[in-house]
Amino acid sequence: MKARIKQLLIIALICLLVLASTFLLPFGFSAIHDGIAAAFWLFISETGGTIGVVIITLVFCVLVSWHNKGWKRKMLTIVLSLVAFSVVLGLVARLNEFFIKEQLKVQRPNIQYLSSDKGFDSDEFYAHESKEERRRYLVFFLRANAEEISFNDEALHPKVLEHWGHETGYSFPSGHSFNAFLMATLMAYIVLFVYSDFRRRRFFILPFVWATMVALSRVILGVHSPLDISCGAVLGVIIGFCIIKMHLIDRLLKQKTAC
Repeated sequence: MKARIKQLLIIALICLLVLASTFLLPFGFSAIHDGIAAAFWLFISETGGTIGVVIITLVFCVLVSWHNKGWKRKMLTIVLSLVAFSVVLGLVARLNEFFIKEQLKVQRPNIQYLSSDKGFDSDEFYAHESKEERRRYLVFFLRANAEEISFNDEALHPKVLEHWGHETGYSFPSGHSFNAFLMATLMAYIVLFVYSDFRRRRFFILPFVWATMVALSRVILGVHSPLDISCGAVLGVIIGFCIIKMHLIDRLLKQKTAC
């Protein structure tokens, strides 16, 4: 177990250093204009959203179950893994969205930009209690001022504006980064636990690559700051390591193997 944790810690630190580079390099709002870059980073960001997380979790659970023999054991692995991921991610997401963010009330960078440069009333926007009310308020403003809203004298990609219209909660910490790095930590550990050969064990890096790209996309699209994604990622890694250190995954996977 110590060897697996050491490997996880090394790759997690590397990914966190990559995220730290957003404090120094001009990542913010860098792919919000028309073009392939905006479409690409919007897609990456969506993979860290609710639907994307469900699909990735399902695919991962199916792939991991394949090392078991027999369809019953495979299905049991898939079901138990899905339940475990759903409970953990669901609790973390609700804690972050409805408690941490609501207590800190940090405005999103795109809202700050619209407020300071485009005359958007952020105080009135956040005065609306429900996200649906905020969404209607923001979407109305974006549509009414679509021709005037630009960044560095360039028009914004329509899908970016649409994305901004859906991101109506508070900013700190980034929920996408939080969930993605929590998932990456747990998934990477499971890969290291399940597979003994180097050819397959090396794929434990992939969840962290995905999580890093998801976190970067949030800054690149202007909906989160470097601090948002860095703290979200750190929290995800910490909670992931806590779950691992409690030996919950080891017990679950050993039970499946023994079935």
